[in-house]
Amino acid sequence: MRAAFLCAWLGLGALAACVPADEAVGLGSVQFTFKVSVQTQEGVTETETLDRWALRFDRVVLGFKTMTLGRIGDTDICSFRGRGARSDVVFDPRLGVVQTFNGIQPAECPDVGIIFGPPGSETSLGEGVTSKDLIELAEGAPAHAIVEATATKQTEFATRKLRIRLRFDSLRTATRFGGCRAAARGVTILEKRRDEVSVRFAAENLFREALSSSAGLRLDPFAKADLDGNADDVVTMDELDELRLSRLGQWDFYQLPDGTTAGSFGDFVRVLFRFSFLYRSEGLCLGNEPGSESGGQPAPEF
Repeated sequence: MRAAFLCAWLGLGALAACVPADEAVGLGSVQFTFKVSVQTQEGVTETETLDRWALRFDRVVLGFKTMTLGRIGDTDICSFRGRGARSDVVFDPRLGVVQTFNGIQPAECPDVGIIFGPPGSETSLGEGVTSKDLIELAEGAPAHAIVEATATKQTEFATRKLRIRLRFDSLRTATRFGGCRAAARGVTILEKRRDEVSVRFAAENLFREALSSSAGLRLDPFAKADLDGNADDVVTMDELDELRLSRLGQWDFYQLPDGTTAGSFGDFVRVLFRFSFLYRSEGLCLGNEPGSESGGQPAPEF
């Protein structure tokens, strides 16, 4: 039975899981290590944004379920949906988390995906998070991601500072990511070898001005959302939801995937979450429509 060969292990900072001796002959392995992008780790300078805001990420929390790997249309080849040894995990990707699949028959596994989700009764806490983080994800509309940042902008007379607090609920935000690819799609399982794959959360992509991981970074619409709200220099998702895309004025290029402005700036930022997971050094995993049940499907088109 294929499940007998699968050892899906979830841990923090553990980079040396081994293929057991009695399974090693002819079998391979793949190890996924979650990290963050350089800009999420070190911050974004004012020269890297279009409107001269600097950005520092203060808090990043993700609710992780599993990686998936397989070949769509052929469930007999590398069809795996791993889980942690004991539970799902809520973690800070700046500190990392690892999931390893051992004992896999050598094969091309082009369809790799990620599944996130809000915490459940058996969710464990990863390094860098506390029970407070778990409660914040679980309370109200369940969520699977929290990103908090501080944005600063130097003007002629003063320094403007914004606290940005984004909570991504699982009803309106992608939880399933598919089509992970870099130079090639997915992973290749080689005999007696381990493929080590990095997956990086790029929180800076939540501030892109278009639905692309390479569009320019812009913070002024977040400042407008606060000014139109309670103007307390704290930007919340509720304020982003109050700002309609049709009211962005000079930034009328902000559009949803259907090419319209029939939604809020909050809706736009939730779509950007679908472009925020980098695969290996140069690739991307793209988020599915919220509610999709497909975990490792080919990349969606936008």
